[in-house]
Amino acid sequence: MTCGMRRILAMAFLAAVSLLPAFGQAAVPSIMVVPSDSWCNENGFVNVIEDNGVQMYQTDYRTALLSSPDLKIVIGFVNNMMTDFGYRTVDLESTLKNIETENALNSVTFSSTGDSFAETPREQMSRVAKADLWLEVGWTMNQVGPKKSLTFSMRALDAYTQKEVASAIGTTGQTIAVELPVLLEEAVSSYAYEFKSQLQSFFDELLANGREITLEIRVWDNAGFNLETDMEEDMLSYMIEDWVFENAAGGNKTPVTASENVLVFRGVRIPNVTPEGRQVDARYWTRSLVRMLRDNGIDSKLYTKGLGNVMIVLGQK
Repeated sequence: MTCGMRRILAMAFLAAVSLLPAFGQAAVPSIMVVPSDSWCNENGFVNVIEDNGVQMYQTDYRTALLSSPDLKIVIGFVNNMMTDFGYRTVDLESTLKNIETENALNSVTFSSTGDSFAETPREQMSRVAKADLWLEVGWTMNQVGPKKSLTFSMRALDAYTQKEVASAIGTTGQTIAVELPVLLEEAVSSYAYEFKSQLQSFFDELLANGREITLEIRVWDNAGFNLETDMEEDMLSYMIEDWVFENAAGGNKTPVTASENVLVFRGVRIPNVTPEGRQVDARYWTRSLVRMLRDNGIDSKLYTKGLGNVMIVLGQK
């Protein structure tokens, strides 16, 4: 990043550092920069996969990084900007390599791990990267005669819910033979403050209310009991609902689906970090629920989808 861009972002950085103490040193907000789906599609980095007759579209970040030198320039530029804002960045390429290693191990041990269920590649990336936000970037080089301009967009998504929390787009003036980093600086400088303000609002809300997750409780067919079974203290489903109410940070604390075999809690808020500063995700938060069930003689198996979705199946380990 050039000195000019660093000066533009200097005051935004001062505002950002005021956010960090509230998160704690061990939980500085983190961001992973990825190419947007539309950019990947326009540049041929989307694969079409058939799943039981249904077409699914899967972005190929690995090939994009190997094939597009401009993508590495853009990711490096935005990573530097986010660092200047006071955030921690998670490297996309390193995350992909970690996933390749995990998949190689799971191909041998999957039957005994039970660590994920019907997890999409994007959900797996969220779980492995453990970034608070995904920052999607896309750009188009416009050309009229010998003159060029750059349209550059950024969109921040909550890694736990995939909800959009910030977005911006800017276009440079027309010029002749200007390098990509210079055009990036011009395009981003027009909305850097506004984008930072949107990010700040998201993290302020996160601090006030906690992270948003989904918790599903299901019962195996051959469990020999269901959620309406009476335990020593109360009916099983009521015990689980009470645990959620007592341990949630805020948000919705009652199930949106409740039957003899299924409980689903959506929009549940969980603490951002432990008192010791450890980042809390959905899997970590539910550990004491699994212990409570075990103490009441209920075996369970925990499955994860990304950072923000946990399913606990009762009646079998």
